[in-house]
Amino acid sequence: MRRSLPVLLVTSLALLATACSPATTEPSAAAPVATDAPATSAAAQPSTATTAAGGGALSFAVEGDLQTLDPAICYDTNCGPVIHLLFDQLIEYDPNAATLRPGLAASMPEVSADGLTYTFTLRDNATFTKQDGSVLRPVTADDVVHSLNRVLDPSLTPTPSPVGGAFFAQIAGADKVLDGTSKEASGLKAVDPKTVAITINAPNRAFLNVLGMNFASIVPKELAGSDTTAFSASPVGTGPFYLASYTRGEKALLQRNTAYWREGYPRVDTIEYRLGVDANTQLQQVQAGQLDIMGNDIPAGSFTAITNDAALKDQVVREPLVATNFLVIDTSGPDKALADPRVRQAMAMTIDKDNLLRVNNGRGAKAGCIYPPQMTSYDAACDPYPRDVAKAKTLMADAGFGSGFETSLYTDSQDISKAIAESMAQDLSEIGIKVEIVQQDFDVLIGTITTPHAAPLVFIGWFQDFPDPSDFYDPIFSCAANVPGGASYGWYCNKDADALAATARANQDSGARDGQYRDLQDMVMADVPSVPLFFPDTVVLVSPRVVGNPFHPAYFIDLAEIDVTE
Repeated sequence: MRRSLPVLLVTSLALLATACSPATTEPSAAAPVATDAPATSAAAQPSTATTAAGGGALSFAVEGDLQTLDPAICYDTNCGPVIHLLFDQLIEYDPNAATLRPGLAASMPEVSADGLTYTFTLRDNATFTKQDGSVLRPVTADDVVHSLNRVLDPSLTPTPSPVGGAFFAQIAGADKVLDGTSKEASGLKAVDPKTVAITINAPNRAFLNVLGMNFASIVPKELAGSDTTAFSASPVGTGPFYLASYTRGEKALLQRNTAYWREGYPRVDTIEYRLGVDANTQLQQVQAGQLDIMGNDIPAGSFTAITNDAALKDQVVREPLVATNFLVIDTSGPDKALADPRVRQAMAMTIDKDNLLRVNNGRGAKAGCIYPPQMTSYDAACDPYPRDVAKAKTLMADAGFGSGFETSLYTDSQDISKAIAESMAQDLSEIGIKVEIVQQDFDVLIGTITTPHAAPLVFIGWFQDFPDPSDFYDPIFSCAANVPGGASYGWYCNKDADALAATARANQDSGARDGQYRDLQDMVMADVPSVPLFFPDTVVLVSPRVVGNPFHPAYFIDLAEIDVTE
């Protein structure tokens, strides 16, 4: 999942113990974790309530706007938490862990002996709720089939789903939907109104994780067509909240769904999801009792004072994310210098990652390669490009760019993102690369970098969609990810790597599979489509009235689990 840099793209240590999206670029620490391991505050403790909801109003703020409210195309940490509140999937993640549990399905699926067909029975009390809070109708198997075919539909406007080819192509017959020769995948069948069967092409231990993603949200067949802009304007789902109102760039108001099928959810009556609120203002509002949860990290300039203030110790929530912050490089665009792997290798050797962590207040751990430490495929010894400016200059000269070149680096509008971008620009100037920094609000940035070759360099984070190493290859480095609206910001394609990824994906031997993903990581790092920078921690301030930890290993933020004291 794409994450805004300082706050980052999605997950916690628990996730990888069992096992996102672009994200903002916040430093995240990993299992072995960074220098100062986070202390969990009282405010960060998970709520113990399981059936009773306390009611009240909760407020949350982010710096950017919502790019979309259609689950088929939302792929960032601004819209993702709202999608999670409005929609459900057949299966979902447990509130405070990385384990899967039934969602709209009454139970976990029956799986055929060959591991290819998953049969789900829908629960009887799941209904769609309209924007006035009234019930539209019950959920049916036809809605499930429609929703998953919709993720594959190449005619979605303004763009197809960014993950149709990367995650859902494994469904039997999906290839014919993706290429426009069929409207429905043969592997999606409504057996009866309450039973759906899903068949995949090859066994894949991560397939259930895919079905737990926001992209697999179930939408009403008659309302969710090919126009994602229209559905985003009037979203109708089965989630614990419905969208009561939305003012672009200002706020979204979410109201409790009294018809929700899960007992005791949500915890509060309303959520005010504030938009366009910069991190400094968020911090001030929490301190003044005007905001409950910061959606962006504590700004660098205030970090030391806030985290060292004994009076605020129970309000500081620090979470190591299963995420990696990258400098993404357009490998196939019009810039001939960036298309040369020797130049990209030189860039990787020049960036001072230790200084990036200093700039980021030590929030994270240095990244030598792609997988975060919580991943079972993590390789602590993987670091092919340690800082070596002299060698980098030689590579630049060998590539014919000894005198350097000019380029642009895009990032979000947060102060810390600018500071990190400036640090990298200073480093790259040592080998003659002159970098112009372009800052955009996160929702605008996503629109820019998902447009082919619109951004030569991007500083952004990737937060896991689900706890499996395939999520750190398929959506961001595979050839299938090279679609407008997708997450392959470097427009990279290596068919040999794709072949190895397909083999690893289907491997049922955990140890051998992890080894294949480490080999895959080596292949990608040799090409350097992105420079791994650090594994981030996210650190925010919450109101003393907040009960529960807002961070979740797979959803990034799970506000349905938060209660408040009045």
